[in-house]
Amino acid sequence: MRVTFWSMPLMGRVCGFTTTGVIETHFLPYASFCGFPPLPSATAYGVLSAVNLGGMILAGHLGDRVHRPTLLGSIYLIRAASFILPLYVAPDIRLLYLFVVLFGLLDYSTVGLAASHLGIERIGLAMGLISGGHALGGAFLGGLLYDMTGAYGWLWIGSLALSVLAGLLVFTLRDKPDDAGALALAEGPAR
Repeated sequence: MRVTFWSMPLMGRVCGFTTTGVIETHFLPYASFCGFPPLPSATAYGVLSAVNLGGMILAGHLGDRVHRPTLLGSIYLIRAASFILPLYVAPDIRLLYLFVVLFGLLDYSTVGLAASHLGIERIGLAMGLISGGHALGGAFLGGLLYDMTGAYGWLWIGSLALSVLAGLLVFTLRDKPDDAGALALAEGPAR
């Protein structure tokens, strides 16, 4: 459990770096950098937020039906792949919208899956550690990289790399007996 306990806050920091730190801080300035007007950019951000809800519901639904660490690792790896799109967004607003839909589905869908892997007795401390370091560095580093390079490319590449790291880290966690098929067992015939 020790590896799981410390791996989850690390993955939470990666999650926070890419969501709160990068997307919630740098998305609108990046859209402006790409030459998109404020209204379509803000609308895209609103779409991302709306799709978040669907992503969380879908992840919860799937988390009751499939192996949670595999689902969580897959979400991180697909999120990593989504960071390729911002590198090619300008000047095509359709790619911006494709990115926000894809990223929105994967954005906060990791929270419940990560929390469920820790167990009820450790959830408070672990989620406190995850939340405490959630956006550590993403906003600052994104701004620093932009100031140093005059572009956002390295921010997207760094977000991609960190998401791959988090995805691979999830796959190192041991299975929990109640992860896979818990719903199927609950719905089985009563004895």
